[in-house]
Amino acid sequence: MSEETMVISEVARKFNIENHQLRDWCEVGLVRHKRIGRIRYIFTDEDKKIEKIIELKEKFGKHAPNEMIREELIKANLMSEEQTKIINKDLEEEDTNENSFKEAFLLLAKKIEEMDKKIEKKEQLMLPSENLAEKKDVIEIKEQMNKLEQDNQRLKEVNDQLLKKLDSIHSAMTEIQKEQGKSIWKRMFTK
Repeated sequence: MSEETMVISEVARKFNIENHQLRDWCEVGLVRHKRIGRIRYIFTDEDKKIEKIIELKEKFGKHAPNEMIREELIKANLMSEEQTKIINKDLEEEDTNENSFKEAFLLLAKKIEEMDKKIEKKEQLMLPSENLAEKKDVIEIKEQMNKLEQDNQRLKEVNDQLLKKLDSIHSAMTEIQKEQGKSIWKRMFTK
């Protein structure tokens, strides 16, 4: 087996297929490849296999099951059963890694949910103090209203007293008027 490789995009261009098709075939173990970082490299000795896969996909349809394609590649001596076992083992390891990733993700999601609950509890604890502040404001407003009502009552009493004094002054003036026969009012406003 050759260890020479080509970047997946170059191989896809060479066979006039889409990158994603070739990537899918790599992921299901039909095409031998290696990854360095995010870049996928296809081994150059996989060319005949890729040609055969293209031929089989044209023959059976592009949605032909990968197991059927794998069996046809074995029959054509383009893939050995040993390679299939190695690929299956690699796929199982990927599944295990994927399950570990899922477990880690679920654990992270659970931790976030717990943190959300703690934040919600803290917010609820803060609400009563906000309510106390609102209640304090309401109490202050009620106290101000009571004071205003008391002031209003005092003003009403003063007004009543002033009206009584005005009535008494009016009565006194009327008596003086009767005594003098002439209206004091006329004297004040006439020349």
